[in-house]
Amino acid sequence: MTKSAKPASTKRKRPRRYLRSRITRNLILETAQEVFLSDGYSKTTIAKISEMANVGYGTVYSHFKGKDDILSKVIDNVLEDFYALLNIEFAPTTVEEAKKIFHNIMLTAFKLSEQHRPIMKVYQQALGQSETIAEHWQGVKDYFTKNAKMSIIYAQKKGLAKQFDPLIGSKAYILLVDRFIWEVVNEREKDVEHLSDVLTDMVFQGFFN
Repeated sequence: MTKSAKPASTKRKRPRRYLRSRITRNLILETAQEVFLSDGYSKTTIAKISEMANVGYGTVYSHFKGKDDILSKVIDNVLEDFYALLNIEFAPTTVEEAKKIFHNIMLTAFKLSEQHRPIMKVYQQALGQSETIAEHWQGVKDYFTKNAKMSIIYAQKKGLAKQFDPLIGSKAYILLVDRFIWEVVNEREKDVEHLSDVLTDMVFQGFFN
């Protein structure tokens, strides 16, 4: 009886500890985003984040490596809808279907950039100051590039796209999207619908049959 009772007790405790840990982690992320927005990247410190979140300095480090890691996770949360969109199987049967998918992906990227402009501006500041953040954004672009490459290969196999090096094509496409994400963030491009229409037309005139 005693032996069977102990594992049951342990099972009850683990979910509560896990839940507390998740709550603390989310609290740190939410608080950090507020601090980043109010103080900017350079002036944000772990000490300020821990103080505002009312958690121990060491507690922050038990969840994250430092402020760059925290900012990266904040941006990953921002991009969650975009990641979900990329995880949908790309299986168009016509060029028009493929065009709609590409357009939706591009428009989503720009709308997210517009919606989360304040924190994206902080992230842009960090890109110019932190090698860790620059590596994080490169990882994001590499992930997008991999998805774009797979989509191009699929379209080529189905006879929807022209024959060209899919890796170079996907890199060119992502560089284009990357450039205009920051144009949107800095409000140099304000009509994201029109921007997505023009860029989608450019891509399809060059890549697709």
